[in-house]
Amino acid sequence: MALQRNLLIFGFLLFPFAAGAQVAAGDLPQSTIWYLHANLEQMRDSSSGRELYKWLDGEIFMEIHDEVGIDINKETDAITAFSDRDQGTVIVVKGNISKDMQQKLLAIAVLEAKLDTLEYKDQTYYHVYGHRRSAAEEDDEESAEDEADAADDMFEDLEDSAYFSFATPSKLIITASEKRMEAMLDNHGKIIGSSDHKGALFILTADRTFVQAGLRTDRLKDSDDDWESNIIRNTEQAALLVSGHDDLIAVEAQLVSSNPKIAESIGGIVNGLISLQAFNSDLDPKIRSLIQNTRVEVNDNVLSVNTVVDPGLVLTVLNNDRSMAE
Repeated sequence: MALQRNLLIFGFLLFPFAAGAQVAAGDLPQSTIWYLHANLEQMRDSSSGRELYKWLDGEIFMEIHDEVGIDINKETDAITAFSDRDQGTVIVVKGNISKDMQQKLLAIAVLEAKLDTLEYKDQTYYHVYGHRRSAAEEDDEESAEDEADAADDMFEDLEDSAYFSFATPSKLIITASEKRMEAMLDNHGKIIGSSDHKGALFILTADRTFVQAGLRTDRLKDSDDDWESNIIRNTEQAALLVSGHDDLIAVEAQLVSSNPKIAESIGGIVNGLISLQAFNSDLDPKIRSLIQNTRVEVNDNVLSVNTVVDPGLVLTVLNNDRSMAE
């Protein structure tokens, strides 16, 4: 597996992030298309997030360890990923970026691609490109193409060429653009954001943030005619926040629609579905409780959906989805 693909696994499967406690409105460029942030340290250390972290460790982090040889538990506290229209994808990994981890990534690059060592203001960074695919690997990639479509769409600009650096203490920086890499090195690995966020993506925050994400929905493929696709067609952007709330997990989602009437209509549909299911005697009591705790609000063209859920129920849903996928 090429270094680019390993970097994608290391970034995408973790639910990435701005290398701090959370992402705030001024942390991202105004032209951001999507962002993803995960605070793994917060998840590990909180009672509400601990079980979720164990699930991620068993289902995802072990795969990263097997593929790349990197121990997420020891070497990663937070990850931020985003892409903007100007300079493409950026991934920042914050944690104990050990010499062993650095050597493993460099060794993969040397074995499976071309690697140039570069300097910028006495700081070292690397350019990896020209992945040498074996026939077996091409067959494997073709068979996994459908499953990887979403990740490939998000990180496609890193697949054939990527820049990465360990020059900033406690951070691994990965960029699609050399110009962005130099700017990140100038700012000690800090993402250069914009204080003027008119029309920018919504960013939801909380004191105990686990996962934050946002997306301009015009990037989503829309080939069906069902009501979910209608929502996507009439939505400009979406934001998600998963955080700790006492011993529960709080989930908040926001949709920004093209006009207030559409937001009101979508809110009515969601409320109707909740009402239909709230008294369904066939539902698991925990699912019914989740539905009854869900609140839907519409403010102008913004639809908000909030709920709190027991961590055990989150694991049940995740495990069920995993079983169905298999």
